[in-house]
Amino acid sequence: MEFVLVIGLLLTAFWWVRRRRAEQGREFARRPPTPRAQAQVTRPASSGVQVRERPAIPTHDYVNPGEREIPFAEGHGEGPLFRYAGPAGALQRGLEHDGPFAVIDLETTGLSPRRGDRIIELAVARVDEKGRIEDEYATLINPDGADTGPVFIHGISNEAVRDAPAFGEVAGELLTRLEGAVVVAHNACFEEHFLKAEFARAGISMTQPLPALCTLWLAQRTVATPNHRLGTLCRHHAVPLVDKHAALGDVRAVSALLPKMLASLDRPLIYSASPATGLTSDFVPGAVIPRTRAVQMRKGTDGWMASLMARLPMSAAEASGSQATVYLEALAQVLEDGKIIGEEARMLAKLAGSAGMGAAQVRALNHRFLDLMLETALEDERLTRAEIRDLQGAASALGEPGRFRDLTPTPPPKQSTGASPRPAISQATGGLTNDGARQSRTERAFLAVEHQRAGKSRDEIAMAIGVSTETVKQLLRDGKFYLDPTGDPTRLGLASKAAQAREQGQTQQQFRSEHALSAAKAQEAWRDAPNLHALPIQDR
Repeated sequence: MEFVLVIGLLLTAFWWVRRRRAEQGREFARRPPTPRAQAQVTRPASSGVQVRERPAIPTHDYVNPGEREIPFAEGHGEGPLFRYAGPAGALQRGLEHDGPFAVIDLETTGLSPRRGDRIIELAVARVDEKGRIEDEYATLINPDGADTGPVFIHGISNEAVRDAPAFGEVAGELLTRLEGAVVVAHNACFEEHFLKAEFARAGISMTQPLPALCTLWLAQRTVATPNHRLGTLCRHHAVPLVDKHAALGDVRAVSALLPKMLASLDRPLIYSASPATGLTSDFVPGAVIPRTRAVQMRKGTDGWMASLMARLPMSAAEASGSQATVYLEALAQVLEDGKIIGEEARMLAKLAGSAGMGAAQVRALNHRFLDLMLETALEDERLTRAEIRDLQGAASALGEPGRFRDLTPTPPPKQSTGASPRPAISQATGGLTNDGARQSRTERAFLAVEHQRAGKSRDEIAMAIGVSTETVKQLLRDGKFYLDPTGDPTRLGLASKAAQAREQGQTQQQFRSEHALSAAKAQEAWRDAPNLHALPIQDR
């Protein structure tokens, strides 16, 4: 009996504490925002943010002592940064918004910025009213040397964030996606207080409130689930939650849930603030390389590479030349046996993340690797069944199972002589058919240069020719060399040496070893050699 009494008292005390915290949150949500001192303005007057010098001495008091952290959002509540949506009729005046929405999620070292906890991962997506993602940005954040906290929850180690950018370095990427949008987050008060603290550390003061919508608050009014955690809501609405406790995975899940919950409302939502403008008047996009990550990968039915790219942002930073080389060389080692296993996929994901690449950049490098494989196979101007199997196996492992499906073995040489058929570009494979490969590549190089001189971008050239953007870079380099070989005497000299080696019956590997070349340089010279006779050079 005494045991039952004790349990009852404990449950009563727990209920009372929860209720008191909720009441405090509602009380603060109804209060007008506490006046804050104006910062020294260093941006134009039209800008929606003010920037001041960073605090000389780091402190934990980045939240106004007079402000309490709101535990949960309330309809039409007002926080330090956000003005929350509420049902129509609760305000005399207000605005309706149909988007765009900026869905955000953070991973942090702990639960309270007041106690010094920091952001260690940020993801934000621009989403339309139907939940379609138009743009994504995600990066790990260096918390200025602070410990990353519960790795068993978010999976982010101190080593993972060591070379990541600081929040202040990527604040512009976030602000440009908040511009003109309604901010959306699950338990948005959590994101709000962390963002306020990090903006303060970076010397950024928001001068206009941001309209916001909390999907936790929205879920409480639209679905009768046992709880309103993100995982529970995803199961209820049959929305995949691929990477729980990864910022990008949560952002994608909230983006998919948003239109479903909005459609369940019996009356429209009203906002007391308009979308902000002028937030990034002096921001240069892409100035800082992000640090991306792909976590909780599964082979599934589409393979490891598809899983890797699905967990990266749609597009991020282009890999530098050295980073691209490291990735391609690692890919060559991984695909020696024609397949990718889990440990190898995680290694490739780490290389992609350290270079700040997104799915588009990884896909482009994969295409470049397959193009190089095909060119190597065609160096002897013949294509065997074994080489085709290797090419198709590599393409399948990289999530491109149909890329080389149209390739056929080179037929035996005929006794009669005759002109070779004109080479063709295979639209199905994005590369060359085996007949006349080199000549066709030269034609594509000249065509790429023509497109560039006509003012087309690399992406437009890639679409016009039917290759990846990475391949366009090499084609442009080749085309300029073929048009004026004397402009690159080093490459011309290697091509001449490669031509001599071929005449002497050497293999490409022997040529590479003799001249101590990298694989890429040897392959380039070997490819250039047969074209020497066609280059506009008087003295070879």
